[in-house]
Amino acid sequence: MPLLDVNDTELYYEVHGQGTPFLFLSETHCDGEVWKIHQVPEFSRDHRVIIMDYRGTGRSAKPSIPLTTRMFAEDALALLDHLEVPEAVVCGHSMGGRVAQIMALEHPSRLKALILASTGASFPNTPGIPLKIATEMVEWGYDKYVRDHSILVGFTDEFAARHPDRVENYLRVRMANMGPVEFYFRHLLARQGHDTSGRLGEIRTPTLILVGEDDRNVTSDMSHRTSAEILEKGIPGAELVVLPGERHSYFFASPEAAHTAIRDFLARL
Repeated sequence: MPLLDVNDTELYYEVHGQGTPFLFLSETHCDGEVWKIHQVPEFSRDHRVIIMDYRGTGRSAKPSIPLTTRMFAEDALALLDHLEVPEAVVCGHSMGGRVAQIMALEHPSRLKALILASTGASFPNTPGIPLKIATEMVEWGYDKYVRDHSILVGFTDEFAARHPDRVENYLRVRMANMGPVEFYFRHLLARQGHDTSGRLGEIRTPTLILVGEDDRNVTSDMSHRTSAEILEKGIPGAELVVLPGERHSYFFASPEAAHTAIRDFLARL
């Protein structure tokens, strides 16, 4: 099992394929296994695909310490160092996009391209655990909250009704290695405390912003659709692609559409 001792923790990672390095960073408190449903098979055909479990998730260590998106970014960069990767395409989904922003800001030479998928720069009005999330977690329980929230936010009602098997497969992978609820909240605090809103203009890496047309569910103070538009305005030369009829989990609901947008973007570099 590939474990890397880095920054006082153990980090689980996998590498698939050969070619230009391509690092995928997952959403809040989600390990790297989800990328193996569609993205690893697709991009490992011509890329060296790298996935990792954030500290506090999956098979990585779970230290009971405060976590930050900067810490996750430093872990990711240490992994690239370990793999002797000088430059990579980096795709971050949701919280992963916040991690990727820090990488682009602090170590721009390490990124060949930046893909920010349904993410944002800050939550200006909810830096702590949002009341809505805390209330639903207490009322529904941890597992039910993650499951029901993943369906509501990730998939349209029509898709969930027409493709229950695909939704269930995603949930099976998403929830297979969930850590204790402590680490869900530690990741949530890391996400909510992230703020790169004042530095977006410093990002010079070629940037693609992806978002679902219907990614408007709000658990904090801002939807991913609104956040994506802020990123487009703030990052010089950024390209925004809105995926029609999609919510948050288009990488799993409509992978072909997401892959086409990414490949078209990379082909123009």
